[in-house]
Amino acid sequence: VTTITRELELQGFVCGMREARTGRGHPPTKLTLRAGGGFAVGLHVTPIGVEAALIDLCGDIVARRGRALAPTDPNAALALCGELVRDIRALRPDGRMLGIGMAMPGPIGVESMSFVGPTTLQGWHGVRIAERLEATTGLPAFVGVDLAAAALGEQLYGIGRAHREFYYLYFGVGLGGTMVHDGTALRGARGNAGEIGHLPLVAGGDLCPCGNRGCLERYLSLDALDRRLRSTAPDADLEWAVATGSSVVDGWIDEVAPLLRLAIVTIENLFDPETILIGG
Repeated sequence: VTTITRELELQGFVCGMREARTGRGHPPTKLTLRAGGGFAVGLHVTPIGVEAALIDLCGDIVARRGRALAPTDPNAALALCGELVRDIRALRPDGRMLGIGMAMPGPIGVESMSFVGPTTLQGWHGVRIAERLEATTGLPAFVGVDLAAAALGEQLYGIGRAHREFYYLYFGVGLGGTMVHDGTALRGARGNAGEIGHLPLVAGGDLCPCGNRGCLERYLSLDALDRRLRSTAPDADLEWAVATGSSVVDGWIDEVAPLLRLAIVTIENLFDPETILIGG
């Protein structure tokens, strides 16, 4: 153990500090991560744009960058990713860059159209995303579904640290979630577990792009709220309406609260988590 920790200290990943002597023998050495010992870049591709973050070894966000873009063209989106990575790496030119983690909306690698919705990235099927990112940036790259990535981040750095069993309900353009079991995000056979947004909870409800009717995310998602706002005012701005307390937003919340309750009850019965965290 001493040899390993000495190597980690020499490589700049950890810092060691001896505690005051309180009795016989050498006092113990307290080890802490060295925040500047390494950095990683997080990318998030969504239907409305690309976001990037520079993260230090302790998991703290050093800086953020973002650009609005409808990423239907993988070539343009990946070029933008490379641009954002170069821009954000320049903030720590001498920092050791460990790699890139890219989160994308699912499903990934599923032929069926059953998951088509507002979060689906059309045109990305068959694209070797990690290989393209590595070629563009020269850094190792890992790609995963944003639901699982968000749950993992919550488990490592958020309220989820206090729980071994919790469900992370991801509220974004669409609606999804991930169960974290014994500290591990359940990803499913192809990494797409958690598509709760396509549970048909409203009998004979609105037609969903997936082909079913009454899917949860047709009512409970930012896309649903945006459609509601635009039905009253075509030029309505979602962020402005939420920030100013629009009556349309209040009315929408009253309508979808029972559906959110149904979703919570479903999650409780399926997974029996210690708690349910809502984020996104």
